[in-house]
Amino acid sequence: MKTSRILWILLTIIPLVLLVIGYAMPGTFFSNQERMRAYVESFGSLAPLIFIGIQILQVVITPINHYAVGILGGYVFGLWEGFMYNYIGRVIGTLIAFYLARIIGRKIVAHAVSNKTMEKYDWIFERSKFLLFLMYFLPLFPDDEIGYLAGISSMQPATFIPIMMLGHIMGSLSLAYLGNGVSIKDPLFIFLSLITLFGGMLFIVMYNRIHKKRRTA
Repeated sequence: MKTSRILWILLTIIPLVLLVIGYAMPGTFFSNQERMRAYVESFGSLAPLIFIGIQILQVVITPINHYAVGILGGYVFGLWEGFMYNYIGRVIGTLIAFYLARIIGRKIVAHAVSNKTMEKYDWIFERSKFLLFLMYFLPLFPDDEIGYLAGISSMQPATFIPIMMLGHIMGSLSLAYLGNGVSIKDPLFIFLSLITLFGGMLFIVMYNRIHKKRRTA
């Protein structure tokens, strides 16, 4: 199955699944919310800083699951504080990844990312800044490696940083919302689900267009 078709299925089905889960469990999204909250809150007044540090690490050390960490923000701090801490951590982590890639260079990054992947993203970064924005904007897109890939590309910080900062808003808010609790009756849940679905469809259309141009270039 083609990668684009897999992405289309995931970005179409996942929001619908979340709607069903929200209807079935309107009060909460995960049963172990209290246990995870107790662990983070055990750090007392340092809990927000500890959490932001975890968020930074999950971006810089990409194998850490950023979905779980982002949802944890909503578990522990609620929707808006969780969103803020998610956002701060993800932005700082992405900046570190971007500039770290600039320092260590393309040859070092190649040990973690294949040449084929680097070439594909070089092409995307050069031809569609909006597609880069959607990669960060979509909450379910695996975007942690993109900071490194952008860092070794020809993209300038003045272009990358505003795109990244705007894009992280949606992902940080959506994951915090999931952690805080999902309800189909909440207009914010409907809004986030629909905008994720629309953004995912837009991403697939744009990605396919750029991919076709790349194959014919």
